[in-house]
Amino acid sequence: MPVRNLSVLRTIFFNINSAAMNREMIGYTIKKDFGPFGLDEIHQYADATCDDFTKYSGINSPAPPFFFSKELYPLFKRIITHKDLNLNLLRMVHGSQSLKSYNAVSHNDTFSIEMRIADITDTPAGEVLLVKTKGSSKGKLILEAETCFVVRRKGNRTDGKSKREKYALRNLSGNEEVKFLIHTVKGQEKKYAGVSNDTNPIHTNALFARAAGLPGRILHGVCVMAMCTNTLIDGVAGRDPLRFREVSGRFSYPVIPGETLTVSGYRTVKNSHNGIRFNVYSGNGKTVINKGIFIYN
Repeated sequence: MPVRNLSVLRTIFFNINSAAMNREMIGYTIKKDFGPFGLDEIHQYADATCDDFTKYSGINSPAPPFFFSKELYPLFKRIITHKDLNLNLLRMVHGSQSLKSYNAVSHNDTFSIEMRIADITDTPAGEVLLVKTKGSSKGKLILEAETCFVVRRKGNRTDGKSKREKYALRNLSGNEEVKFLIHTVKGQEKKYAGVSNDTNPIHTNALFARAAGLPGRILHGVCVMAMCTNTLIDGVAGRDPLRFREVSGRFSYPVIPGETLTVSGYRTVKNSHNGIRFNVYSGNGKTVINKGIFIYN
């Protein structure tokens, strides 16, 4: 097991019986500066998300919308493994993700990140840790993100075996306005772990994944969201990353690398911008991402 997973393993061991997170951690904030980056880093990230790296090859070309998550994960890791948070990492899953883009950033730019624990709440599914992130460059806000981690209650699983969990089947009526296929690749979880800094054992070790109630190694939620975003940029926004403004969605079911996913949605308008409301489905009809929203200009 890589040395960089020691803090994760330590958290799993010490918090395996943790019943609740520490609410006094609300407001905990991390700040850090990043950049500039090499084009090779951007191309490696594009490759790990099955994206076309030629879209990001120009001198001032923008980076892929989720590229910066590779730098943010170590900050997330500091939060979820913080000794005072008491988070049961073995039962944690990525619940939802949103990302708003206000200004394009190229690999030559530097930017500053502020990440904070915005809230910890109870839900029927379990405790929810809400982390808000802001990024700025040259004094201008460039991105905002909200990340929800769910610490599942005992008895709730993510492999579809629990009778309490119901997953919507895909609408097969054929009246979807937009529909695209996403082809994931076997072994992609390890490639993405290598470029994203997210080496959580549920993505790299089958035994840990099954111990967490998963069917096996699963693809990272951010990787799936990045692939959806890339697909929608290519499909409805003329393959132009500069037109991207916002994406969000709830993770409903794990993706096993090698599956072919279907993005199915309807056109809408939000604040005078073009939009797509979408769901993502696995090959057997399980909803992988629901209540998805993609906004572009």
